[in-house]
Amino acid sequence: MNKYLISLDKDEQRRALFFSQPDTADFCVFSAINTMQNEWEELARQFDLDQFERHYGRKVTKGEIGCTLSHLAVYRLIVEDESVAEDDYALVCEDDALFAANFQQNLTALLTQKNTMSIMLIGQSKIAQFSDAELEINYPTTFSFLCHKAVGVTYAYPYKSYFAGTVGYLIKKSAARTFLKQLEQGKPFWLADDFLLFETQFALPNQVVRPLMVIENPQLVSNLEAIRGSQANNLVKKLVKYPLKKIMAIQKNLGK
Repeated sequence: MNKYLISLDKDEQRRALFFSQPDTADFCVFSAINTMQNEWEELARQFDLDQFERHYGRKVTKGEIGCTLSHLAVYRLIVEDESVAEDDYALVCEDDALFAANFQQNLTALLTQKNTMSIMLIGQSKIAQFSDAELEINYPTTFSFLCHKAVGVTYAYPYKSYFAGTVGYLIKKSAARTFLKQLEQGKPFWLADDFLLFETQFALPNQVVRPLMVIENPQLVSNLEAIRGSQANNLVKKLVKYPLKKIMAIQKNLGK
């Protein structure tokens, strides 16, 4: 399968850390689009600033534009590769990706499932551990015995699609093509990880893998302690919402 690593040219140390991991030698490095020095007028020719603000209720950052454009450019590479079938998955990671133990074994097992899902979220950003309790509390799936099993991981629909980050995910060529067709209607206006938008407006559903196979490398996430603190402070509020989310997750998975 095709594997892509999105990385800014300047981030040599991040790439060195990524490639120090097992099973990474076959990744193709894509030079991320650096928009930080671009003028807003130039960015407006590539990205719909006004529609982003209408959709998200705030202004987009230059970094967010670069992230979206970079992932779209990778999708174009996937679509243009004639050796890739429409139903084949490609793996897309960012250079802060940290792989769990047995990553390749579990990836191989996932690929043998013949899953029809457009996007498989095997990773998540801004989370402390591969099996963090926050996964189940914030983004529950159905009961574990009802999830699909692939060796050391399971996969299912989350209670609803959410912003999981783009540290690591699988995308079918057919789904990448859907994004490019969307661009024929106008400039992009979305965040690269707006999987709810992709499901509801682009008809690209996703499933999530548990435990996670990819997280952000703690060596590269300076605010990880702040994340943990924020999680602890909001735990009671999250637990109150959990039963309803779990019911929604079970219903969603049973209805598919």
